[in-house]
Amino acid sequence: MKNDISTKADFERETAGAGKLVLFYSEYCPFCRAFLPVFEEAAAAAPARYAGLRTDVLPELEDEFAVEVVPTVLFFADGRLVSRLDGRLGRGLSASEFKDFADKCTGGKI
Repeated sequence: MKNDISTKADFERETAGAGKLVLFYSEYCPFCRAFLPVFEEAAAAAPARYAGLRTDVLPELEDEFAVEVVPTVLFFADGRLVSRLDGRLGRGLSASEFKDFADKCTGGKI
């Protein structure tokens, strides 16, 4: 993913401003691999509003935000967690679930 967060400083910088959707994912997760094109398509349309975070790179953030299942999308504004869309064990996330979540978080602006 192009907008991958690789350090805690990157994470803090990426989530400090206006709303940002952050995908917590793993390269090894089949549900993440299936969902990643959906997220990347949205990110291509508004790259400043999306970022990815591989859980094997920053596992401490996975713990900090209690991400139990990947993929999970968290919405941050002004450095704080505002809303979340948790993946479902054995199912992941669907494109329609994500679109509804993103529209709700951003007022349909991205």
